[in-house]
Amino acid sequence: MSQQSIEDACRTACEAIGVIFKNVEADGLFHVADLADDHKGKNDARIKIFQDSQGGIVWNHKSGQRESFFVNDSRGGSGEPLPQAERERIQREQQQRQAEQQRKQDKAAGKAQAIWQAAKPAPPDHPYLVRKQIKPHGLRIGHWERSIQDDQGKFHKLIIDDVLLAPMFDSAGSLRSLQAIFKETHSELSRDKDFLPGAGIAGLFGWIGAKTEKVLIAEGFATAATLHEESGYRVYIAFTANNLMAVGGIVREKLPDAETIFCADNDIQTPGNPGLTKATEAAQAVGGSVTVPPIHGDFNDYAIYLKGLNHDEER
Repeated sequence: MSQQSIEDACRTACEAIGVIFKNVEADGLFHVADLADDHKGKNDARIKIFQDSQGGIVWNHKSGQRESFFVNDSRGGSGEPLPQAERERIQREQQQRQAEQQRKQDKAAGKAQAIWQAAKPAPPDHPYLVRKQIKPHGLRIGHWERSIQDDQGKFHKLIIDDVLLAPMFDSAGSLRSLQAIFKETHSELSRDKDFLPGAGIAGLFGWIGAKTEKVLIAEGFATAATLHEESGYRVYIAFTANNLMAVGGIVREKLPDAETIFCADNDIQTPGNPGLTKATEAAQAVGGSVTVPPIHGDFNDYAIYLKGLNHDEER
C-alpha cells in the first residue's frame, strides 16, 4: 500500500472495511471507532497504530473484517525506501497476526458447533419471528453468552435466554459461526442481533430453500425469509452489506449458471446508502443484477408495509 503518511494509510484501510477514520495515538493499542455503513455501529470498530508509526490494524467488529496497513514505500513521507530487514519484519508480523486470527476463528468455530448442537428448533411464535411475520426456516433457539465491559472497565458475563440462532457456513459447507437474534433490542448491547466473538463474518453465509435456477442474495435473515416465502427461490444470507461481495463470489463459483439477484437494503437515511451501494458493487463484480424496495428499509419492511396498506383498505 503506497501512502505518504500513516494517516493516509489508515484512512484507506478504514474505507476498505466500512470504518469511520479518526486519528489515534501510535501506542500499539486498539482505540474505539464507529462504522460508516451502520448508524447503530457506535464503538463497533477498532483502530490501532503500531508504536513505530509504520503500520497498524483496522477492525470492523460487526463484519469481523480486519485490514492491516503499512507505510511500505516511504518513511514518514520522506521518500526513503524501507530497508529489507524492516520489510521482512513487517511481513513476519503480518503473518503472525494472520495465524493468530485463524487460531481464534477455529476456536470460535468449535464453540459455534457446540452451541448449535445444544440448541433446539426455533418455535414459530418467537417474538422476533412474529414481529417480522416470517417462519423459522431452520433457526434454532438457545442461550447466548457475552463478555461485556462495565463503566469501571471490568468485564462480566452476560447471558441472554431464548435467543434465535442462525448458522453461518464457509464455502466448504462447514459451520463456522452463529448470528444471535434477540426478542428485542437488548438494553446492555443496544442492538437486537449479535455475532459470535472472534469468529469473523467475511465469506460466511447462510441460505433458505432448495436450489433454484434463479437465486437471491440478501443481507439479513428476516429479509431472506420474506423473499423466499414470497418467491420460492433460494435466498443466500450475507449478514452484512460489506459481506455481499464475498458471498456473491462464492455463489457465482458454486452456481455459475444461476441468475443471481442482489436484494439490497435501501438505506436512504444513511449517507451513501451503503445497502444499495454494496449490493450494486457486488452485482457488477459477479455479473448479477440488483433490486431494491421503494421505501427506506429492506424487503421485510416493505412486505409488512404492504400488508398494513391492504389491512387498512379492507377496513
